Amino acid sequence: MAETTLPEPKEDYQKKLKAFIADIPPVDEIVSGTPALRSPFKQADIDALKGIKTDPLFRKYTGWEHKSLLQKWLVDKTTTCNEFCQKCAIAMGYTAKDGVGRFDIADWLNRMGLGHVWIPANSNSMPEYGDIFRLFGPNPDNNGVPLNHMAVSLHVVGDDWYTVESGQGGPSRGFDAIKRRKRSWKPDALRGWVSMKALLNAGQPLPYWLGGWWQVEEGPYESYHYYFASGGKVTCLTSAPASITAPPANSGPLVGNFAMKGMFGVQLSWTSADVDETLTVVVQEQKKRRYVMEGRTARGVKLTATRLLPADAFG
Repeated sequence: MAETTLPEPKEDYQKKLKAFIADIPPVDEIVSGTPALRSPFKQADIDALKGIKTDPLFRKYTGWEHKSLLQKWLVDKTTTCNEFCQKCAIAMGYTAKDGVGRFDIADWLNRMGLGHVWIPANSNSMPEYGDIFRLFGPNPDNNGVPLNHMAVSLHVVGDDWYTVESGQGGPSRGFDAIKRRKRSWKPDALRGWVSMKALLNAGQPLPYWLGGWWQVEEGPYESYHYYFASGGKVTCLTSAPASITAPPANSGPLVGNFAMKGMFGVQLSWTSADVDETLTVVVQEQKKRRYVMEGRTARGVKLTATRLLPADAFG
């Protein structure tokens, strides 16, 4: 059977990724290092190991040392999939302080006003070369914990999905590993992916407390829903959004701009005849995912805004 010819990346950021991962072999894997130490083990077992070495390529792609991984696995069973995704994102030109290699990626993007760059798995779309995807499901992975994984998509060709991934080892193997994979498109555990093209062209992320949907009460009777997006854009809907984890599907009946006012305030200006508004955070309970703003319109009408967030950031 003839070997599948995969298309060449076209975008500049995709070419940068291809160059970055060029040292990852087409078949063999890059292991974190030697010697392997399979779980269960104790600190004394690590201390007894002789000649612990880290593969330089594994260090390049994840930032981890083999011994440090073994010590981490005394506490938890997570691997280096997130760190690898972050390294790939940086190679493609991503420069923001907060990383995209994180299991709460969809929630985080929405909270930063970047919800439009997250593509849900049920969108009838396919990831492009370099997009960072998340798998999540109840079935245990090879390390005996529920599947929670991130990796980088390369190509979708028919029913074949070509990816490059770290986290291919773990305590059950005694080392972590990076490899190219051919999966079946589309796995049930796929939650979605980050469109790197959209992310690299997006505005700066918003403060952690602002982005996404808010329910706004104006006076005693009126209720609206505002969506704060990167780039200083705000959308107002007169009804509840279809999803609080996704941006509005269209611009809505009322759009405007906002600017930061101090560390915890915003000044809103609508493009219609509606008057300007000012809001300031009065409640911040990060662990409870609860945020409230209060303010007034230019006519003095009281505003109370409650942020709409799912209870679980990792679902």
